[in-house]
Formats: sequence, structure tokens, C-alpha cells
Amino acid sequence: MTVRIVLDTSALLAYARLSGVAVGELIAMVEEDGGAAVVGIPAGCFLEAHAALAAALAAGQADAEAARDRARLVDLATTVDGVAAVLPLLGADVVAAAEDGHAAVEVRRHGALLATYEGRQARRNLPDEAVLDL
Repeated sequence: MTVRIVLDTSALLAYARLSGVAVGELIAMVEEDGGAAVVGIPAGCFLEAHAALAAALAAGQADAEAARDRARLVDLATTVDGVAAVLPLLGADVVAAAEDGHAAVEVRRHGALLATYEGRQARRNLPDEAVLDL
């Protein structure tokens, strides 16, 4: 499996909330490769995004909209024939993920690009050329 793009929590939340087209366009570009590559969703980032959306639901913030956002996120991560793949957090990487974030660990592992809305923060742990600002 070739991972071209890794989505961090900020990118996953933007996708789920439809707060921009950049993430959807990246996914479409990878999809156009005809199965040669996937978009990586680090499990840790998925859990953070899911928890943020669940918190919005629990707080009663636009219940129907928050439910649709969470469903959109779950659909991205669980569509069997989709272009996205959930990347597991391996035991050997737990410390690095705790220090740098799971997305950074996966970018290094796969030589992929990190798609993020928090580029400045990402560049603390990754070289500039590995960060794709959305």
C-alpha cells in the first residue's frame, strides 16, 4: 500500500464539517490515480476528530449538523472500496506519536505529505517539504 497523503485531525475535521474543498480535492486526486495510492487516516487523528464531533453533539451544538458531520467522517474511514485507509498506531510508535503526533509518525513511515490546516505546528516535527498547507 502506497500512502501519498496523510490527513491530520484538522484536515479530518474540515472534511467532516465541509469547511473547505481542499481535503475533498486531495482525496479525488488520489482516487484518480486508479488505486495506485491511498489517503492515510492515522487512527489517533481519527479518534481525536471523532471525539471533537461527539463533544459538539453532546453539547447540543446544531445536533442534526453535528450528526451529519460525524457520519461523514465515519464514512470516509470505513468505506471498504474507498481510497482512504485507517493507519494503525503500532506499539513501537506510541512514544513518537505521543511526542510528535500520530500523523507525523505516518508521514515519516510512508514518505507521504501531511495535509493540514495547522502547518506551523506540523513543521515543528516535520520538514517543510513534507507539509501541505490547506
